[in-house]
Amino acid sequence: MQCRALDEQKLRCQNDAAASDYCPAHRAAMEQRIGKAANLPAPRWRVLWNKFAASSNGVPDGGKYDVPKWLSGLPTPQVIEHLQTHPDSMARWMAAFVLRKRRAADAFEALWRARQQDPIRFVRQQAAVALGKLNTPAVYAPLVEGLHHDRDPGVREACAIALGNLGNPAAVDELVHALTREENVFVRWDCIVALGQLGDARVEPLLTQLQTQESAQVVRDACRDARAEIQRRRAVSSNV
Repeated sequence: MQCRALDEQKLRCQNDAAASDYCPAHRAAMEQRIGKAANLPAPRWRVLWNKFAASSNGVPDGGKYDVPKWLSGLPTPQVIEHLQTHPDSMARWMAAFVLRKRRAADAFEALWRARQQDPIRFVRQQAAVALGKLNTPAVYAPLVEGLHHDRDPGVREACAIALGNLGNPAAVDELVHALTREENVFVRWDCIVALGQLGDARVEPLLTQLQTQESAQVVRDACRDARAEIQRRRAVSSNV
């Protein structure tokens, strides 16, 4: 199996991981990083969110689509096969949607490849959304990779939204980095929304600066709303 870590360019490591999730070059560092994250004190609102997410099988998903029975009734391995090989891009999109609704953890590798390689942007976008619904920390890497490297802004938006929903504090630095170099207004907007969801007070000065300097009204509004969300979550944390 291919290593699940990202290299210095935020692209998937090309090394073989054998029976592990990570290659020898990344294994120790990733285990240390996961261990540190597990030992970090979480704000009370994040503890409550984690309990809710665990009881509800992950990030809530209100997406609806009337998938045809020939696909919706298939076992997950066959749906994965359609995602990987079906010549019709709409069929691949629907396969990704089915896997998203099933929260099919065994589709992780296929969804990552679809997010990387599918030639159709809306299939890559749906694969990114599906990854964000899987209740596993492993989805962090393909979403960060997509945020930094996908050529379509709609896919980058989906990755930013998913990172905000997942609540991984490591995503703060990635979203800030993307925000500082991203030119698309709507990707910037979603990065800011995601930062508000993550609730890290360290980004408030940046949001305050952008709120006064940005030319796009939607970005200024997003900064205002994200700051309010961070402050609201701080208040919830102090009152619980």
